[in-house]
Amino acid sequence: MDIGKLFRESPIFETDRLILRRLAIADAEDYFAFASSPVVTAQTTWDIHRSLDDTVNYLNKVLRRYEEQTEYHWGIVLKETNRLIGRTGLISIDPVHDKAELGYVISDAWWNRGITTEATLPVLRYAFAELGANRIEARCNKDNVGSYRVMEKLGLTFEGILRKQLKIKGSYTDQRMYAMLRDEYFLKYGRS
Repeated sequence: MDIGKLFRESPIFETDRLILRRLAIADAEDYFAFASSPVVTAQTTWDIHRSLDDTVNYLNKVLRRYEEQTEYHWGIVLKETNRLIGRTGLISIDPVHDKAELGYVISDAWWNRGITTEATLPVLRYAFAELGANRIEARCNKDNVGSYRVMEKLGLTFEGILRKQLKIKGSYTDQRMYAMLRDEYFLKYGRS
């Protein structure tokens, strides 16, 4: 898996409704708008952003992870407004085993509109076709229907429940595990 290519190229993707590009400190206000929502953060491992400083600190952590080449987050920018409404990306990148995990979050104002699926499909394609990933995983809380529907719409296979796998907001939480293999991706989407 050529993760160096990802961090050298910093690819930008465009879909019908979206532009996907590397997150930056300049995104702080737009990012804070959804990261400060109790509805959005209810299912996340991270705490609600209570101030713009929380968001700036988070974005600085994202920038460090770019430098460390351990995660890559694309900001989801809505073309019609040029505003950041979420993020998607590759986390837990493991070049030894040629795998990574998908991670995404989007403003609740844009839930149930296919935005996260539309934004994450180019990331999936890039991981398999350009980086040479063998496996892409995704997890979410067992009852997070919106998140696991994205995984299903992308074509990932449900592999099972990871029991009490994460401690989220003080409670051990079961996680649904999904994954797609390289040959499954090409079978579903072709080589282009």
